[in-house]
Amino acid sequence: MARIGELLSTNQGRAFVGLDFPFGYPAGSGLGGGRIAAATIALDLASDELDANNPFEVAALLNSQISSQAGPFWGCPVSSQSEHLTAKKPPFLHKAFREWRIVEKYLRDEKKEHSISAVWKLYTTGSVGSQSLTGLKELNDLSRRPDIAHRIKFWPFETGWDRDLDGIILTEIWPSLHDLTSYRHPIKDARQVLACRDWLLEKIGDGTACNLFAAPGWLSTEDEKKCRLEEGWVLGVGQEFRE
Repeated sequence: MARIGELLSTNQGRAFVGLDFPFGYPAGSGLGGGRIAAATIALDLASDELDANNPFEVAALLNSQISSQAGPFWGCPVSSQSEHLTAKKPPFLHKAFREWRIVEKYLRDEKKEHSISAVWKLYTTGSVGSQSLTGLKELNDLSRRPDIAHRIKFWPFETGWDRDLDGIILTEIWPSLHDLTSYRHPIKDARQVLACRDWLLEKIGDGTACNLFAAPGWLSTEDEKKCRLEEGWVLGVGQEFRE
């Protein structure tokens, strides 16, 4: 994060920062997305320079505030179980909101990307919930740096999708969507990031990058509003993200 802050403070032009974790939660959960979710999580999530943090405690606290039912956050070491957080997935009985964000449901149902996990899963293979909690807390801190705070916008919440892309645009990405077969880096995550980076650089080069930030035209008016105000979106999904 210190390196990201340094790069942003020394670059006075427009900047895109892609982060591989969800920026929002299903509409109706009360957690919202973008700056609102980041600020809420940062109230209780602590982390230090040695990466010690408390996402399971924060998830349990949020569970206690969201619903009287078990969950929606779940998954933790047995030693971290509590009255409000279970190690195993409980039945999803919440009526005010869905288990999946709209973008995740689209990826699962239409693109058959079944490796994607719900933002509620905190622990074990494929989980992304803890990364989202800790990542959003870091974005809250980044967005409050005095030297760059005035330039930061959370996409799509504060940009109107593709309508206001000046400044520093914090954007949710999912590098797994991109073809990594031509990359030889020994670490798979690095190959995915390189593929995602080069995909975006190609779009910048041919002048079509801004189109990636637009709302998919097939979203209903209601779903577009949910994504823009609460859930967020994954860059390129619903557009052409595979070559």
